[in-house]
Amino acid sequence: MSDTAPTWGYVVVTGLAGLAGGLLVAALLVAGRTPRPAGESSPPTPPPVQQVTVTVTGLPLPPITVTQRPPAPPAPPPRTTTATVSVTPTSSSPSAPPPTTLGPTSGFVRDER
Repeated sequence: MSDTAPTWGYVVVTGLAGLAGGLLVAALLVAGRTPRPAGESSPPTPPPVQQVTVTVTGLPLPPITVTQRPPAPPAPPPRTTTATVSVTPTSSSPSAPPPTTLGPTSGFVRDER
């Protein structure tokens, strides 16, 4: 159990839930005690269902014509363009260091404690 006191919101929600539950129980008790009229023991049964035929007259619908489109022509093959670019290094950019390679023993070291 917690040592904190319940908040006002908790008290209000709990009280409203209890009130709603009490009203539901009271309504069920009252509904169970309602007397029925003397000659009626169950609700009246509805008359049997009868089939009904409906005929709609009017103009006939026009015929529907379905056309099919021819398949689209195949797409042309992609075009390839070749360009030659010449690059001249400038003296203001520093040279890059050589790439570093990691050997099988220079990866992560497992700490076995």
